[in-house]
Formats: sequence, C-alpha cells, structure tokens
Amino acid sequence: MGMTAAEQARSGTKEWIFQRISNLAIVLYGLVFVALVAGMDTIDFASWSALYDATWFKLYSSLTLILICLNSILAGWQIGTDYIKPEATNKLYSLAVKAGSAAYLVFGLVIFWA
Repeated sequence: MGMTAAEQARSGTKEWIFQRISNLAIVLYGLVFVALVAGMDTIDFASWSALYDATWFKLYSSLTLILICLNSILAGWQIGTDYIKPEATNKLYSLAVKAGSAAYLVFGLVIFWA
C-alpha cells in the first residue's frame, strides 16, 4: 500500500553493504582517535587544539561525520519501514530523522571548521 514498483523491487543489499562499510569507517575513526590521544605526552588544551587544528584530522573527522549522518538516515529509514506503518506518521518520522541528521552534520562541520 503506497509503495511504488521501484520500492517493491528493492532488496536492501546496497543499503546493507553501505551500513557495514560506514560502520567499519566509524570504528576505524574511533581507533585512530584513541591512538592519537594515547600518544599525547600531556593532555591539555594546547594538545587538543593541535590535534583539531590539523587539516588532515578535520577532513577525516568531517568524512566520518558525513558517514555517521548518512548511516543515521538509513537506520531511520529501516526503523520507519519496519515499525511505523501509517504512511503519514512514517513520512513525519522520516522527515524528523533527516532534519536531525542534517542539523547534526551542519553543526558538526561548523564546529570542526570554525
């Protein structure tokens, strides 16, 4: 009900693969971050600033943030299609997930690059 032929033909394989790859990238980011923090001589404001001022770290963090937001949209879509059956409620939920993810992305990028 309310599904187009294109939506009915989807198997979800691409989404599943994307989720696994993005989850791996997020875990790798966490490991790199922990290794960088563990390798600091002293943990103070100057060392944190130096870490976050490096362009490579900003780019890596930004890419990971984008993957996190795309992953959250996909997870929201899966939850919405599995558990929220009324179409109007599902659309409202989907809009809220996308808006929340977009806000998270915008604020995160502003924090990283400002």
